[in-house]
Amino acid sequence: MDKMFLKQSACIIATLIMLTLLGCSCSCCKSQSDRLDDSATMALDSFRHCHYMALSEVVGEDGHRSEQYAYANLLSHHATVGQLAEIANTDTSRIARLWAFRILLKKADKQVLDVLKQALNDTTYVQLMSGCERFIELYNRAAIYVYNYDYEKLKLSDQLRFSADSLIFFGYMKKYGFDDVVFVNFKPHKIYYATIEEEADKGNEAILPLLAKYQNLNDRQRINKLLKASLKENGEMTYSCREAIRTWSDPTFEWYAKAVCQAAVKKQDYYIDDYLPLLWAYPATWSYQILEDILSEKKDLASDNEFTCNKEQTLDFLAEQVRTQPPHPLFRPLYDKYLMKKD
Repeated sequence: MDKMFLKQSACIIATLIMLTLLGCSCSCCKSQSDRLDDSATMALDSFRHCHYMALSEVVGEDGHRSEQYAYANLLSHHATVGQLAEIANTDTSRIARLWAFRILLKKADKQVLDVLKQALNDTTYVQLMSGCERFIELYNRAAIYVYNYDYEKLKLSDQLRFSADSLIFFGYMKKYGFDDVVFVNFKPHKIYYATIEEEADKGNEAILPLLAKYQNLNDRQRINKLLKASLKENGEMTYSCREAIRTWSDPTFEWYAKAVCQAAVKKQDYYIDDYLPLLWAYPATWSYQILEDILSEKKDLASDNEFTCNKEQTLDFLAEQVRTQPPHPLFRPLYDKYLMKKD
């Protein structure tokens, strides 16, 4: 009887030990994101039901505040950086991944590099929204958009920012092509220059905005060659050329600004916003005349089509410029005649 009792007791104890070990094992197998508290779990589940990521806080034609920012606030306060990194790398929702990445960026945590490195190889499609614009992008580009959108506000260390920039330059741009809109906050560094120079010599126009940031006098001929080739092929201003000249308004590039601006105002369907930076950058008789023609029109130059704001946009642009610097003496009469009247 005693032996039977002891045998049964031993079996019960062994079973309890096994169940305890199994429970511990299952607990260890749980991912960090499975151990989120209720608030973080609710935020994560909310992101998983979103069909797009809101880049801007205010979205839609009605200008409402996106609820995604409230979810992000919850996740930021209730998830550890380790949990955020796991979500950013493995969550089933690409929207949740992007938001976790964004939060890590704002926390300036070094794990953003591993997250970004993995994201740059992901070519799944995802939807983004900024203001009223909703668009579809590959996930790797979407991750770069997120990085760029908050770039100036991020409190990253110089080394962390440089490492992230280099990942994008060598891990995305060199691999997938030097897209002229994907890396607007690029900071020139000597480590990139040889690659940029090589692309320019291949005739890659998209590299122009990056090349112009170096403002190397020896590159003026190289840039002019690309500007000429672009104008010959396109017959009008392109984004790459405009951004290059906005970045570096060297006198040797004035011929391009003059050609594209004069060609544009002869048409009806153009946005003056695209050309105003070039007109302002090159005070001359030709640029003064274009501005004067726009401002003196009683009926807007583009009043018969969808581009109906040229005159007001020009006034607003000039007003904004003179808030930070006095107008060039050549443009002073325009200021006295039109902006003083508006004030």
